[in-house]
Amino acid sequence: MTRKKREYISAALFLLPSLAGILVFYIIPYIICFVQSLFVGDTFVGLNNYISLFSNYTFTLALRNTAIFTVTAIPLLMVISFLISLFLNSFKRLSAFFRSAFLIPVVIPVASLIVVWQVMFEDYGAINGFLNSLGLPAIEFFDSWFSMLMIIFIYVWKHCGFCVILFTAGLANIPNAYIESARLDGASSLKIVTRIKIPNIAPTIFFVFLMAMIYSFKIYREVFALFGDYPNEHVYFLQNFVNNNYYNLNYPRLSAASIILSVFIVAVLLVFFMLERKRNYLE
Repeated sequence: MTRKKREYISAALFLLPSLAGILVFYIIPYIICFVQSLFVGDTFVGLNNYISLFSNYTFTLALRNTAIFTVTAIPLLMVISFLISLFLNSFKRLSAFFRSAFLIPVVIPVASLIVVWQVMFEDYGAINGFLNSLGLPAIEFFDSWFSMLMIIFIYVWKHCGFCVILFTAGLANIPNAYIESARLDGASSLKIVTRIKIPNIAPTIFFVFLMAMIYSFKIYREVFALFGDYPNEHVYFLQNFVNNNYYNLNYPRLSAASIILSVFIVAVLLVFFMLERKRNYLE
């Protein structure tokens, strides 16, 4: 046996436990879920479960809210994190302190965060108490469009620190010669950012987007802790729909919704992977 073949066999043996775990806990359950989405009981119905979902008001509401949250919260998180990292990159002596400070929300337990928000924003909370003392009507934060703003704020606040560290590391790897040459040529600060810094940290931007996408689908725990199983129509997400159908034992609808959610995530990620590969090819 040649040395190269022995290395391939050794690598395969090391990868075998991980591949077996992926097969048992991900691939096989996904196939079972897809097959189950094609049946109602023991009756094969094909794509009827998928068709009925898009005529279901609850599902379309969850899909709309998830889309609104995704297209609003992820760009907002990335823009705010990038601007903060630019600021920290200009003051390197203070950057270590601020990077540590921005990581504090990551380690704060969700339960503690929820208690604070309930004390502040519930019907008889601190803010409504202050409004009542001024003779102003109370605001139903937990049963109005303010609830979506609250979830977006929690998402950005909690994950901003991690994204700032990633952006700061990417900016630190840009050679100073590029920036100094641009300044000697009379480039403005805006052009340095848009023509030098952003193109040079494109892989970092792509990775931050992937992490932000993953974090956005974990926001369900905050929604569940704040609003319960059945939140108001402004923050009823696909994760709520899937979870409620699980409790109701409606497995065909649950399976179909899970497949649609996974296809949506994979499609978005594939588009950005293709854009990243095209950018690398053009370079």
